[in-house]
Amino acid sequence: MDDVVVYRDRLDALERTWRVWAELGTDLTEDQWTAATRCPGWDVAAVYAHHSTFPRDMDGPLPPSMSSSLEEAVKAVEALRRFNAPGGLAHTVAGAVADRAVSGAAEAGRGELVERFAVRGPGALRRLRVAEATRVVPWGGTGVVVELVEAVRLVLLEATVHLLDVQRALGRPPLVPPQALGDTARLLAEVAPPVDFIEAATGRSTRSPLPVLR
Repeated sequence: MDDVVVYRDRLDALERTWRVWAELGTDLTEDQWTAATRCPGWDVAAVYAHHSTFPRDMDGPLPPSMSSSLEEAVKAVEALRRFNAPGGLAHTVAGAVADRAVSGAAEAGRGELVERFAVRGPGALRRLRVAEATRVVPWGGTGVVVELVEAVRLVLLEATVHLLDVQRALGRPPLVPPQALGDTARLLAEVAPPVDFIEAATGRSTRSPLPVLR
């Protein structure tokens, strides 16, 4: 499928998913904000603080294009494999990420956490919609560069996985836009070793390649 079409579809899915985050956060009680999640040490507010850095930080000028960089752009699959490899950043910075989520929740008011999705999110999406899908940008502090179409795929995965974390913590049904679920499920399947995944998924092996993310 054409990159432009894929990019547009992923932005549409991200827009719908961030809207769920905004609507869900609007009516939470303080007890719900402080409900424990399955992310160790994180309550609902910490998960909101963690993921809301994406719409907050993306609602601003895009980083300069790195199309001329000597570093070759990688796909979302490869970025995740490197991040989650033994000794990768998923392991080495996990403690710092957790600390930032908790401190970020303490520093931001509940209204600000929701505003990041309700206001900053649409602002970020407007900027992304006029950018080229193949624009090459750095992916956080990972040391890799990706095209925007792949960066949005990574953000969509984060939005989907953590929205499920919040909904489960609140005892809510897992209501996530179908397109976000589909893209996230495909990405996770692509990260897994293909032979192991196929054989486990078809009942031909009891050796599971999962989980593929920390």
